[in-house]
Amino acid sequence: MTIDLEKILQFKTNLSKIKLEQIYNYSIATIVALILCVSSFALTRPISVQKFHNVVLLSEQHSYPLTQEMAENLKQQRQISMRQYLRLMHAYQQESVRAHQLPDALEESL
Repeated sequence: MTIDLEKILQFKTNLSKIKLEQIYNYSIATIVALILCVSSFALTRPISVQKFHNVVLLSEQHSYPLTQEMAENLKQQRQISMRQYLRLMHAYQQESVRAHQLPDALEESL
């Protein structure tokens, strides 16, 4: 069993061609891919009891009708994912901001 000297030299030259910058790039890409996988998994998990209670409260309020309708639809589902809950909270926040901006716009037009 002989060791092929040419193959060893070829391996050394190929190994020396790999730069430290490439190793950094691959490690950063791997970390980003792991973060994306973990975050997508976290978005598919069901919400907690406290968050479901928030959905119930939003479905019973009458100040923001679009948010109320969305919360009622979510409340009827058997399981609510974190992604759906975050969309509801975003809709609530957007509708809240819009409601606070409307009176200012009415005062300016008068």
